[in-house]
Amino acid sequence: MPYSNKTVAAISNAPKNLGSHLGRWAVRRDLSVLRVAKALGVTRQTVYNWFIGGEIFPAYQTRAQRLLDILQETHTADEAWKRICTEYNLTP
Repeated sequence: MPYSNKTVAAISNAPKNLGSHLGRWAVRRDLSVLRVAKALGVTRQTVYNWFIGGEIFPAYQTRAQRLLDILQETHTADEAWKRICTEYNLTP
């Protein structure tokens, strides 16, 4: 499901940090907030907060950085999701 224009604008205008960078790549790959939340073990609201510039807690930073790396290394949401599922032992 594509991101709304309002969400894309909020992510684009967010201060540059790991969370907003992750948000920009999630939008670029069209990887849903639900899937990001599932991969990182947080709520969708937490992911939205990170995407608009909120700080990622240290306990989640390594996982979030790895997720960002996967998004940057893949070309589609499906390809990214398959790699994420393998990396984090998730059921697709």
